[in-house]
Amino acid sequence: MTYRTNFDKELELLKLSLIRMGDLVVNHIQDGFRSFLTMDTKLAEENILADRMVNEQEYAIEKECMRIILREQPVAKDLRLITAVLKMITDLERIGDHAADISKMTIFMEKTHGKHEMPKMQKMTEACSKMINKALQSFVNNDMNLAYEVIKDDDEVDEDFEEIKKRVASAIRENNIDADFAIYLMMVAKYLERIGDHAVNLGEWVIFSITGEHQKFPTP
Repeated sequence: MTYRTNFDKELELLKLSLIRMGDLVVNHIQDGFRSFLTMDTKLAEENILADRMVNEQEYAIEKECMRIILREQPVAKDLRLITAVLKMITDLERIGDHAADISKMTIFMEKTHGKHEMPKMQKMTEACSKMINKALQSFVNNDMNLAYEVIKDDDEVDEDFEEIKKRVASAIRENNIDADFAIYLMMVAKYLERIGDHAVNLGEWVIFSITGEHQKFPTP
């Protein structure tokens, strides 16, 4: 096996590790939202504990990136790819934190015994999950157009967040929602909105890995 073939194999394994971490984070988001939707405190507690697995994967991938950099001393496109991986795992870890935060809000909200249907949150959760999966797919396939789609998709998440804010404000004015529950509800919506922002960051780092330029797109 030639030096380059072996190095390419290491890079492919690195990409695979990133995909696995991304899959774990997406499941983490969905479990967090499901615990919120059903007020399942047992699932919420399990999801909070599961965040440790995300942190462990971030550490393992970071360690592997540093090992490759020190041993192989990559340049140009290879170095950009490894740099992008290091940045992307940071965003994935923060997404995992927000998923755990949603589960924490579930535990607080369950104690209020409040209930208020917010179908837009389900939509936000699905949109965020798709954005993350798209970003990872674009990275593996070097698909810059798909990365730009991820960035554009965040507009929908932001619009849903604004709609939820309006609905909660209206419910408060009409005295149709418990005040504590309204606060927790808005915090969950904000965590989802932030997850969308981190997915945008993933798309930006994919573009960097291809072009060498880090384009920062504005988020609200």
